[in-house]
Amino acid sequence: MADVATNLNTIQRYFKFSDFASCDVDSLNEIIDLFSESASIKSGINETAKNKNEISDFFRSFFGRNKQLKHIFETRSINDDYKTEWVVAGLKSDDTLFSLHGFDYYQFDDDGKIVDLKVVIE
Repeated sequence: MADVATNLNTIQRYFKFSDFASCDVDSLNEIIDLFSESASIKSGINETAKNKNEISDFFRSFFGRNKQLKHIFETRSINDDYKTEWVVAGLKSDDTLFSLHGFDYYQFDDDGKIVDLKVVIE
């Protein structure tokens, strides 16, 4: 398993790139690259993705629905799992504003790639 610092850095990069991925394809691709080939995602609205191709499609759809996002987050390591509390404010593609609060739960492989991400919206 990758060390704690590597995994925390991956989470920080995930949120950093998420703030730009709606309007920057390089940031979108950086997010996708944070995931392993066999990773899985369960979103806060029960959307799922079960491999790198589905994850790519998931994020292209998600960021395509938004023009602008801004996250604030804090991560805690819990044994081999990681929990991140976050808030996001955003501008949807239809020009409506929104805000959400929730938690992400991560698991990583030995290379520091995300193998599992579960998003819970409060």
